[in-house]
Amino acid sequence: MQLVATKLLVPSAPPAQVTRIRLLRLLDRAAGHRLTLVSAPAGFGKTTLVSAWLRQRAGRRAWLMLDDDDDTPGRFLDYLTAAVRRLDEPAGEAARTLLDSGSGSASMPAVVAEIVNGLAGATDDLVLVLDDFHLVADPEILDTIGFLIEHSPPRLHLILLTRQEPNLPLASWRGGGRLAEIGAADLRFSADEAAELLRSVTGNEVADDTVTALNRRTEGWAAGLQMLGIGLREGTTGTASPVRFGHGDRYVLDYLADEVLRGQPTEVRQFLVRTSMLDRLTPDLCDAVTGRRDGAAMLRKLERANLFCTALDDAREWYRYHGLFADHLRAELTPADAVECHARAAAWFAAHDEPAETIKHAVAAGDNDLAVRTLRAVSDEQVRRGELATLLSWLTRIPDDVVRAHADLAGFKGWLLYLAGRVDDAETYAAIASRGMPADAPAADRAMLRTFQAYLALTRGRPADAAGLAVEALALLEGSRSFFRAASMGVLAQARRLTGDRRGAIDVLRETVRLGERSGNPLSTLEATGYLAPLLYVQGRLREAVLLCEQALARHAGPGGRPLPMAGLAEVPLGTLLYETDQLDAALRYLTDGIARCEQLGTTSYTLLGLRTLARLLLARGTHDDALRALLSARRQADAAEDYRRARLVIATIAELHLRTGNTGAAEQALAEITGDQPSSSDYEQLTRARLLVAGDDPRAALDTLTGIEHRATGEGRDGSLIAILAVTARAHTALRDTTAARDALARAVELAAPEGYRRTFLDEGAALVPLLRDIRATAPDFVTDLLARAGARPARRTATKLRTVEGAGVIESLTDTQLRILGLIATGMSNQQVADKLFITVGTTKWHLNQIYGRLQVRNRTEAVARARDLHLL
Repeated sequence: MQLVATKLLVPSAPPAQVTRIRLLRLLDRAAGHRLTLVSAPAGFGKTTLVSAWLRQRAGRRAWLMLDDDDDTPGRFLDYLTAAVRRLDEPAGEAARTLLDSGSGSASMPAVVAEIVNGLAGATDDLVLVLDDFHLVADPEILDTIGFLIEHSPPRLHLILLTRQEPNLPLASWRGGGRLAEIGAADLRFSADEAAELLRSVTGNEVADDTVTALNRRTEGWAAGLQMLGIGLREGTTGTASPVRFGHGDRYVLDYLADEVLRGQPTEVRQFLVRTSMLDRLTPDLCDAVTGRRDGAAMLRKLERANLFCTALDDAREWYRYHGLFADHLRAELTPADAVECHARAAAWFAAHDEPAETIKHAVAAGDNDLAVRTLRAVSDEQVRRGELATLLSWLTRIPDDVVRAHADLAGFKGWLLYLAGRVDDAETYAAIASRGMPADAPAADRAMLRTFQAYLALTRGRPADAAGLAVEALALLEGSRSFFRAASMGVLAQARRLTGDRRGAIDVLRETVRLGERSGNPLSTLEATGYLAPLLYVQGRLREAVLLCEQALARHAGPGGRPLPMAGLAEVPLGTLLYETDQLDAALRYLTDGIARCEQLGTTSYTLLGLRTLARLLLARGTHDDALRALLSARRQADAAEDYRRARLVIATIAELHLRTGNTGAAEQALAEITGDQPSSSDYEQLTRARLLVAGDDPRAALDTLTGIEHRATGEGRDGSLIAILAVTARAHTALRDTTAARDALARAVELAAPEGYRRTFLDEGAALVPLLRDIRATAPDFVTDLLARAGARPARRTATKLRTVEGAGVIESLTDTQLRILGLIATGMSNQQVADKLFITVGTTKWHLNQIYGRLQVRNRTEAVARARDLHLL
C-alpha cells in the first residue's frame, strides 16, 4: 500500500507551546509501565504533550496518527509495521515481509507475534505512540493490540492517545500494574500554564484577571484557551461571556470557532472552508482545490497566526487542521461546493499517483467512474505486492451497487472475501461476477474469476471441478506473469493430489516453484516447495526433496539472513525429511522453528504435520511425555480448525506412539475413535492399523490390509510409501514365522531405501527387524551396517506417562484456572461477551480459551464441554 509518510512523523512543535513540566514528569514515571493511556476529549493537548515529551527523551520512538480509514485490519497492519520499522528495521522488515506474502493466513496475531519476537532483544528504550486510537473499533485490531500489550517486549512502551477509553481489558491491566493513565483532569491547564499559553498566542502579557476569567470559562481546555486567545489578540474576545462550557457541546465549539474566524479576512475564511475537506494539506493541493495560487503563503500565514494549522513535517511541506476546527469549517461548506472540492482533490491525487486518496475523494464527489478506473489500474500491482486487505478496503468504499455492476470488481471482491474467511459472502459475489462477465471480457478478468471459482470448488470438496476451472484459468493466462497464474497452478496441484494424480501434482508444483522464482514471489515459491517435498518423499526421492527445501530456504532469507515469516512452509517439511534420515538434531531445530512460524502464519496443515513428526522425534529420544504433549496440542488445533481429515492423522499418530511404547490397549482405544468412520485412503492410517493387528496377534489380517495398499503404491510409483509398507509386511511375516517371506519383503525395502537414505522407517519399527536386517545385510552392506549401529544406540524404552486418564474419556489435559472459571461461567449460560466482561478480558481471548477447553476435554461445543466437565467433576 502507498503509505502517507506524514502519518508516521512525530508532530512538529506548534508556535504556541507551553512547557508543562508536571505532565512531562508524569510521562517519565509512566514509562515504567507497558502502556500509557492518555484519554481526554478533543482539544485537550494530548498530541502536543506527548510529542513534546518524545522530543526531549532519549531512545528510539515511532508515531502513528490514525484516521477513519485505518479501522480495517489490513490497512492498520500496513501502518503499524511501517511504524515498527522506525523503531527497529529488522523487526519491521520481518513483519512487512509477512504482510507482503499476500497469504490469507498472514493474520494480525501472526504479524504482531513477529513484531514482538523482533523487538524482544532490543537494548534501547522503544516508544510507540498510536494517536487518535478512538477511531479504532474493529474487534480484531483491538484483540491484537491487547495481545501486543500482554506480550510486550521488555523495552517497548506503548502510548495510546484517545478521546475515550478503548474496549481493552484496562481493569485487569490496572490491577496488574501494566497501565499508567493521564486523563482530562491531569491535562487541564493550570492558571500559570494558561497564562503562558495566552502570552504565546497573543504575543503580549495577559492580565491575571483576564487569564483567570478565560481559564475558568474553558475549564482549562487547551483548544478553548487557544481559540479565545486568538480572539483576544483580534479584539473579539470578552472576559465575561455568559456562555457555559461543556466538553463536546457543539454550540460552544461553534461559538469559539466563530470567535476565531470573525476577524479573519474573507479570502482567509474562503480558503479555510474550501480546504477543510482535506485530511492533509500541501500548497499545490490547496491551489488545485481553491483555484488560487497562494497556497504556500496562505498555509504559512495560518501557521504563524496559530489558526489551528499544524505542520506535519519540519520542511513545512504538509499541514493539517485541528480536528475540531476542521469539523466546524466543513459545516460551512455547501453540498455543491463540497462535490466540486472533492472532485478537484480526486483529480490532483490521481495525477500524483495516490490511489487511496483518489478513490476516497472520487467517491465523495460522486465520480464512481474515476474510482473504478483508479482501482482497476492498480489492482494487479496491489495483488502482486500482497496488499489484499487494502484492495478490499477500497472495494468496500466504492458503493456496492457499482461493484456489483462490474463483473471484474465483483469477482475481485468475492475472492478477497474468500481469503478473509467469508466463504458464503464470497460465493454471492462469485455468482454475480459469473452472471455479469461478458464472453469477450479481458482474459485476465476471466482467469481471475476461474481461479476464484476453483478455490471455492476445493473448499466445497469438489477437486475435479477445481482442476477443470484451474486449467481454464491457466489457458487464459498462458505466458503471463500474473499472480493468478501461480494461484491457479497451486489450486490445480492440490486438486490433482486429491484425485490421486500425484505425478501430475508434482509436475504442476515444479512449474509453480519456477514461476515463483522468476517472479520474485517467496510465498509462491515456499508454499509450492512445502507441497512438493512430501510428494517427492513418498515417490522415493528423499534426497531431492531435502535439497529442494534447503535451496528454497537459502534463496529466500530475510534481512541479515533471518528466515522469512513464511519460511516455516519449507522448514516443517525439511524437518520431517531430516527426521527420516535420522538427523535428529537438525530435524528438531527445523521442526521447532517451523512449527512456531507456521502457528504465527495460521497454516494449520503445516503445524499439524510438524507436531506429528516432532512427537515421533521426541519419542525416538525417549522423552515420551513431551511427545504426548505435542500430540495433544496437535489434536486441539485440528479440532479447533474443524480439520477432520488431519484430525484422523493425529489420532493415528497417537496410536503409533502407544504401539511404540508397548501400550497396545491404548493404541486400540485411540484407533477406535475413527474405526466407525469411512475407511481412510491414507497409507499412514492403514499402516498403523496393520501394526496394531501384528501386535494383537492377528498378522494375517494385517497382511490383507498391507497387500491392498502395496498394490496401490506400486501402481502409483510411490517407492517411498513402499519402503514403509514392506517393512511392516516383514514384521507380519515374522509373526507368522515365515522367515523367507519376511526377508524378501525387507530386502526389497532396503533396496529402495539405501540409495536415498530412508532410515527412521526401519528404526521406528523397533527391535523386531534387527535379526532380519542382519540376515539381509548383503543387500546393501554399508547401509544395513549403519542401520544396525543406529538401532543399537537407541535410548532405553520408558513407559509413557499420561497427563490424566479418565475411564471412557481417554487422555485429558488439565485446564488452567482461567479456563476453569470460563467453564463455570458458560455453564450458567453466559455469552462470550458476558464472560469477557466478567473476567476483564476481550471476546477474542475468551474464544481462544474456549477452543483450548474444547481440545483438552475432547469435545466440539459448549454443551459437550459442560457435560464432560460435570462427568469429570470439574463443575
